[in-house]
Amino acid sequence: MIPADIPLPHDFRGFDPCSSMPSDDFTTYARHLPHWRQPGVAYFVTFRLADSIPLTIMVEMQHEADSWRQRFASRAAPMSGSELAEWQEFQRARLRKLERLLDESHGECLFREAPHRQIVTDALHHFEGQRCEMLAYTVMPNHVHALCRLLEGHRLEDLCHSWKWFTAQHIQRSLGRKGQLWQDESFDRIIRDKDHYQATVRYIANNPLKAKLQAHEASSWFCQSIREANHRPS
Repeated sequence: MIPADIPLPHDFRGFDPCSSMPSDDFTTYARHLPHWRQPGVAYFVTFRLADSIPLTIMVEMQHEADSWRQRFASRAAPMSGSELAEWQEFQRARLRKLERLLDESHGECLFREAPHRQIVTDALHHFEGQRCEMLAYTVMPNHVHALCRLLEGHRLEDLCHSWKWFTAQHIQRSLGRKGQLWQDESFDRIIRDKDHYQATVRYIANNPLKAKLQAHEASSWFCQSIREANHRPS
């Protein structure tokens, strides 16, 4: 079921990525992906199994991103308006491609199995009320989408590391093996406003349907305010 009524969480704080006056507590860093941080905001996080996208495709996509960086690395002048629009479209196309690839269910797809999914859902709820406020999530066969807010004093990268470490330890042990389970880096976005929040919740709800999964192949969950607004049982 896709929620029809999606109330904003209490004390919701939005984010304007185009603001020329960023908040004093706004920070950013980059590894392979850009990451923006600001206390009190909601984040949409995606993390995936290490084998969820074929290596040849990932290498090709990395070369495309490197070409973009090299194009502007030696320039002192900022991007022009047309160049910025082109860069933003490249990023949107890259995201659409990644989403499509994930929904094609490449790799082992360990989370088709309910016991493995249960380990992930247990981890997502483990720090509820201590490190984060969980708002919604879906566990797909080879990736996870989570919508959450960090509580004061906690960092998203630390929370994601805890989720991955805990689930990797338990799942690999249950399979009698060792080695990397998750792709090292996660993708995250700050939720901008009410429309973005509602669209993200609907995306999470719709993802198993979009990927044409059976009910037993994915697990979705929504916070109490969303469930109550749609008369969804706990």
